[in-house]
Amino acid sequence: MKKLLVLPIIALAFAACETDVTDKVRTDAYNSASAVSISGAITDVDTMGAYVDLRLSNPYLDNGAFTGIEGATVTLFDSDSTLGNLTEVSNGRYENLDFLSTPGHSYRVEVVVPSTYGEASGTWESTLDRCNEPFTLIAPLFPILEGDSVYYDFRVDDTVNYQDADSAFYSPYQFFNDPAGEGNAYWVKSYSTTKVYAPNGLMGPFEPQETEISLASSINIYNDEQFIEGPQIGRLNFIGPPYTVYRDTLINFVFETRTISMDLFDYLTIMTNNVNSGGLFAVPYSPQIGNIRRQDDTTVFGLGYFYATSVRFDSVTMFHPF
Repeated sequence: MKKLLVLPIIALAFAACETDVTDKVRTDAYNSASAVSISGAITDVDTMGAYVDLRLSNPYLDNGAFTGIEGATVTLFDSDSTLGNLTEVSNGRYENLDFLSTPGHSYRVEVVVPSTYGEASGTWESTLDRCNEPFTLIAPLFPILEGDSVYYDFRVDDTVNYQDADSAFYSPYQFFNDPAGEGNAYWVKSYSTTKVYAPNGLMGPFEPQETEISLASSINIYNDEQFIEGPQIGRLNFIGPPYTVYRDTLINFVFETRTISMDLFDYLTIMTNNVNSGGLFAVPYSPQIGNIRRQDDTTVFGLGYFYATSVRFDSVTMFHPF
């Protein structure tokens, strides 16, 4: 795909062309002020509903935890129609399970921060974010054996048939129809768990073990910029490289896919570039502007992003073919 980005949980990696982000970062990053951070979403999952995490950031060079903003009023809108308020369920966390997104609709929030928070007090808002239509799954996820049934094993300096080997390389695939037209983007998180597992590599253990281990998870985003009018898509490249599946090993994968707007896609792309730009002595990046701003002065930006999404979950189990 034209734009593919992989965000592992432990380390981020991305390479892309340089982008001018002059108007997308806060240039007052190094002063001692804190900023309001509003992050959340409205989903179409009844156990998630709509949620917002409301925080007051620390000064830029302070690595401490953000302070949750309590006692705020968080109101959700479907375009200009008021849906209602979210309820504070914990420090800085606001939720309402009754509000569910509808594809094709655009949503925003208004947040009134109490006067006790000084300069951060007042009314903040997000700009409208559209809930895109989800893709149509043609067939369930299924595993594909990578390569031929014969491969070269450098450890024995010879070709080996998979039926004679302790491991095989598998990738999960799925077929789906991307919605018509360009502008569809996706956020995908993989949850990889297994009960019988032997890690790849020469460090061992070399025998499968009963375990509750969770394999490395990853978050990926991509868009359909190279596609035309929603064609059938074969392999999802974001699923990653082939996984080593050992004999007597089951690897269970769950993929959570969220539709995202192109505005959020661009926001996440710039964020990843910021995080991964330069080396040890690179200039620290500035906090990124999302879609949060003051209502009475839209030139004053907060941090975070509130978005609308349609969510789906798919799973697959991979095992040695012989």
